[in-house]
Amino acid sequence: MGVAAVREKYATLSPPIHARLNKCVAAIKSRKKALNEIGAGVSADEICAQCRGECCKSGKNHVTAVDLLVYLNDGREIFTPCFEQDICPYLGENSCFMGPEYRPYNCVTFICERIEELLDPPEKERFYAVERELRALYRDMEHFFDNNLRNGVLSICECNTTG
Repeated sequence: MGVAAVREKYATLSPPIHARLNKCVAAIKSRKKALNEIGAGVSADEICAQCRGECCKSGKNHVTAVDLLVYLNDGREIFTPCFEQDICPYLGENSCFMGPEYRPYNCVTFICERIEELLDPPEKERFYAVERELRALYRDMEHFFDNNLRNGVLSICECNTTG
């Protein structure tokens, strides 16, 4: 239901808005890749693989309309989550279903204490600077859609059916 609503809204974008969206999507993906590279510098993937997503136990609502717009804008097939597991529904056998540049904001900006302690001060400062830039880009994207994109798509649908 939420994906269909985002697809429908995306299909109605005017050419000028679509051009702005393209720029915003490129910037979002760039920032997400930068955050992933910072984590890679301290082997965050290995730490996360050992942990098996403890931080992701409530991740079902992390995918937002902005995240879906990035997929749609790139013409990519949207992943299918697996809600039968106790951890994040976007976590496969070995890693996330999504590439780093497509992961939700909460997923790419969260670093646990184990990882944060490994970052030297300049990298930690860089991480939080990139996170602020990414947050601003998400806010910009919200303006395309009447400021209702920050919540997870499933949360939006739950609110629309119950409220």
